[in-house]
Parts: sequence; C-alpha cells; structure tokens
Amino acid sequence: MQKRLSKAALPGLIDAWLEQATVYGALRRGDYAEFQPLSEGAQVDLDYAVNTRYPPKSLFLPQSETMFRLRRGELRVPASGVPPQILVGIRPCDARAVQLLDGVFMDEEHPDPYWIDKREATTLIGLGCTEPCETCFCTTVGSSPFDQRGVDVMLIEVRDDEYVATVRTEKGEALFDALPDASPEQIRNTIQVQTAAVAGMEKPFDPEGIRERLYDLFESDFWSEIQQSCLGCGICTFLCPTCHCFDIVDEVQRGERVRNWDTCMFRIYSQEASGHNPRPTNVERTRQRIMHKYAYFLDLYDEIGCTGCGRCVRHCPVDLDIRHIIQAAQARALP
Repeated sequence: MQKRLSKAALPGLIDAWLEQATVYGALRRGDYAEFQPLSEGAQVDLDYAVNTRYPPKSLFLPQSETMFRLRRGELRVPASGVPPQILVGIRPCDARAVQLLDGVFMDEEHPDPYWIDKREATTLIGLGCTEPCETCFCTTVGSSPFDQRGVDVMLIEVRDDEYVATVRTEKGEALFDALPDASPEQIRNTIQVQTAAVAGMEKPFDPEGIRERLYDLFESDFWSEIQQSCLGCGICTFLCPTCHCFDIVDEVQRGERVRNWDTCMFRIYSQEASGHNPRPTNVERTRQRIMHKYAYFLDLYDEIGCTGCGRCVRHCPVDLDIRHIIQAAQARALP
C-alpha cells in the first residue's frame, strides 16, 4: 500500500497520533538533531541532513534503566506493558539496527522483557535518504538508503512538498489508511529517487571474506598499529546503533537494580573480580570492537553487525575511520 502525504499535512497528522500515543521525532539542537517526544503543533525536522547524534536504540535500550526496586524487603518490578509510541523519521540504517538487535534481545531462549515490551509498543516510520551523507556506507554492508526492513512505514520524498508513504504492516496501516493513494506517477518517482541515491554512493570496501580475514589477523601486530591514535573514549560504541553492551549494578541507597550502557572500549569493562583483565590495552579492545561487528556477529546471526550509519566516523575525536580499518585489514599481508 502506497499513500500520498503532503508535508503541510504532516503536523496535523502527528497531532492526531498524539491523542493515542507518545510520538518521537527529530528536533534540531544547534548543529545536530535528536529524537525527542513531540507536543501538539511541534515542527518535526525531517530535513536533517545526517543521522541524529544519538541512535534511537535508546528508546528500546535506555542509557540507564531500572530493572526492579527493593523496598523494605518487598520486590517491586516495573509493570509490564508500555504505552503506545510512534517514532517518526527513523533512518533506514537505524531501523535496520533495531531489527538486528531484535535478534539479540528477542531470542527465544533468552528473551529480554524490557526490550520486548518497548519494541512491541512502537511503530517505526522510516525516512528514506534521498541524499546520503559522505560518511554513510550502508550499501557496503548489505543495506540501502531506502531499506525497508524493520519499519512499519517508509517515507520517500518525491518533491519538495510531498512524500510517498509505503505502508508495510498493520501498525502502519492504522496510522496512514485515511490518506489518499499515491498516483502511478508518484510511485515511478520513488523508484527514480531511490535509483539516483544508490548510484551516488561509493562502496569503500568489499565485505566478502572479511570475517575470515579478521580471524587470520587475530594474533598479528595489525591491531597495535591501527589503535595508536585511539583515546579509548567509547564515543564510537555509545553512538553506534547496534552496540548493546550493558552493565548491571545495584544502587543500594536507592534500593534499585539498574542496567546502564557500557562499552568494550573501557579498560574496566572486561576486568574480572580477580583483577585479571583479558583485554588489558587498547590493542585488545580495538580488536574486540572490530571483530564484534565484522566477525562475531556474523558467527551468531549470519549478519554484519554494522549498518553503515557513519556515526563512529563522524564523531570520533581523532578521526579514526572504520572504513579505513577494514580496507587496511583486507590489504594486509597475512602473518
């Protein structure tokens, strides 16, 4: 089902959705955009040129989340079920990342109820990338600027004042059913827009065989060379839409067990109670980060654990570029 949506009609449509759900949209914050709850009459920014700084995974895996509380010997678990929420304008790489994390948190043997509750309550309205930014490389890792996996609706801008909405699920149909159908000409325009956007994207590397190459380099001095400028700050992992490491701590004074984001780039992350650390330096930690994306995730889920969003490239304070790391690994002579 493909519907026509004028940009002028979008604020009114969002106001109608607000009557039944919490609606999140990208709002401008200085030189970047971030997803925030919208209020009536809010002007959501669907023209932001690059991804939001923080990935929308935080709506499903909050940076800090109370798992349960203990008060006077009574265990209090947060009520299951989450009020309906709608995310407007999620980019395809981020929606794809949410789908990849579904494989982690919705595993049949070890389901995560906190993730599942939020995921099932959420409708994802995607926004195709008509002009992918220079740090994006989604087509290299098996996706595209209009990848519809993971979204309930995909918006494609066909004119300065109009979108075509491709409705993919019952959740999406409930929100867009009243809109007029897209014309054959508008549908043809979406194909032209998609073709032009994909044609303009270069592929910085060929992912074929990268898993095997990384395993071959596991014990080589390759890792000590590429990590030399790394600060170990963790920005690349905290802003990554697929990184999902977390730590669980008991906040005794508050009587809460809390789950917090963590990162394999921090020294203490892998330190054991004995004091031994199997990843004592940046060398091992850098290796872990790259291996997780391009080898371990493939081992577990038969998918590359990177969606090519470019955040780690764009926001690294010392300009480390994961694309160049993979290129260097492929060019490296085997030990």
